[in-house]
Amino acid sequence: MKLSAVSIIAVFGAATAFAPQILTTQPSTRLHLFGGGGKDSDQKKGPGMMDQIAMFKKAQELAKKKNDLDAELSAVEFVGEGADGKVKATFKFVPVKNPMDPNPDYEAQKFDFDDEWFESASADDISSAVKEAVDDGINKTNDAVAEKYQALQTDIMGMASPEK
Repeated sequence: MKLSAVSIIAVFGAATAFAPQILTTQPSTRLHLFGGGGKDSDQKKGPGMMDQIAMFKKAQELAKKKNDLDAELSAVEFVGEGADGKVKATFKFVPVKNPMDPNPDYEAQKFDFDDEWFESASADDISSAVKEAVDDGINKTNDAVAEKYQALQTDIMGMASPEK
């Protein structure tokens, strides 16, 4: 009798070891798409579908604000000076077109030289004055961009922080 009980248990154990497991699936509402766990759940609620839609709308709003700021900055001419105002370089802000390269471009529009200074200056003086004017123009453009984007950064930081 002992031998047959042991053999029955061994046979039953071997048979269920290779039997297919029955998997239960949860319906989509059971996955808590609309705001986290169920009513009886003690788990912390995660962002639900409605929160994600609100975040998406906020992201679209921020993108529109950024595009408006870019258009506003593109309309302004930034003037850098070199050699005590004898050389002036005019720049325009060019917004980012490639999302993989987040750095904006600056397009030189024109260079103005004081005629008397230009006639008497050496090539090295002209070169260093042009470099100084270009650097000053780019710095002025960067300062204006940083000032305009400060409001956008505040909005982004507000979106990233969890609401209570």
